[in-house]
Amino acid sequence: MNVNAQWIFQTTGVSVPLWDIEFINENTGWVCGEQGVILKTTNGGNVWEIQNTGINNKVLYGIYPVNDSVVYCVGFFETILKTTNGGENWIAIENGPAGQGDSYYSVFFLNEDTGWIGSNSLATRKTTDGGSSFNNQFIFTIPRDLFFKDAMNGAGCGWGATIGTTTNGGNNWNVEQYCTPGLGCEDFYRFSFIDDFTGFVVGRSGTTLRTTDFGFNWDSVGFVEGNAESMICSRFKSDSIGWAGGTSYLFKSTNGGVSWKRETPTAGYFTSIYAINDSIVWACGNPGRIWHTKSGGDTTVNITQIGNEIPSGFALKQNYPNPFNPSTNIQFDLPKDGFVTLKVYDVSGREVETLVNEFKKAGSYIAGFNASHLSSGVYFYKINAGGFEETRRMILVK
Repeated sequence: MNVNAQWIFQTTGVSVPLWDIEFINENTGWVCGEQGVILKTTNGGNVWEIQNTGINNKVLYGIYPVNDSVVYCVGFFETILKTTNGGENWIAIENGPAGQGDSYYSVFFLNEDTGWIGSNSLATRKTTDGGSSFNNQFIFTIPRDLFFKDAMNGAGCGWGATIGTTTNGGNNWNVEQYCTPGLGCEDFYRFSFIDDFTGFVVGRSGTTLRTTDFGFNWDSVGFVEGNAESMICSRFKSDSIGWAGGTSYLFKSTNGGVSWKRETPTAGYFTSIYAINDSIVWACGNPGRIWHTKSGGDTTVNITQIGNEIPSGFALKQNYPNPFNPSTNIQFDLPKDGFVTLKVYDVSGREVETLVNEFKKAGSYIAGFNASHLSSGVYFYKINAGGFEETRRMILVK
């Protein structure tokens, strides 16, 4: 299995929750989080450098790079930051007292001067002079995410399954609710548009909506099956390929949100996703975590069936080679059809990889495991299939 087919952890040097990640190209990007944290990379995430914001008591919730020099960042308690030199210096356009004032959840800029900020006071704040002044525009929902295709036409999504559209630059908003029978009015935290007409949003409970007229009408197209969590972020980069994440897992769709497949890593709290294309994708979350893939996150392990004979009983064999560096093979036998999970844990019991998580026909299989992203040590792999459970030990030596 190619290591590039995995979601790889990237070291950040911080442990606070991270809330938004944005890139301007394959190499240069920013992420923001709690305690006033802003990180920047110029080499595709190999190194993340902490930038000095001058703020350490605020949650920074949204960041938007206009180009490699001008970047805006917003957060709780009336916090608006701006840099004009790529983050070497950050200027506080607004910096209210901690615990007081509005909180800003979203930010979108068309260019260096014109942009909008989403506030919890049920308003957007618009600037046309690079943040020197702002005008409040009431939207009648909390805009958790914003997108404008030009100076006049924009859309915003928010709590209670609300989506708003404007055709006059945000002066007036038409807000609709898109509640789901049986699930109620899910919160919409983030959405994504792939062009001037087509967009997607995934609700907190997993309902996937699609628009083809820039947000004026939305249709339910699918649902994130097996989702027992809150879906917080989603990102589509084409009409078919998209990702969604929440309080435990990342999911991927290859058919426009009609169906979703859970991806690894399984341990995480995902808050934001950014995709350069269908292959190069980043995600951030809690605590202080950043993930990256160069293959679109297709992390399902290549499973090879051995022969056509049906085994007489369940079995989980010792991995080989063992010790290993960095790849090993794990054989398991299934005497009958059924749902199978094969997971890897570290010595603390934390799940670090899901190798199999799907229905399998009866037979003998080999699952490949590439541990390039893990450190040396003892790990355990456990199978659960048809009531059969077994755990074995393996050693990674680098």
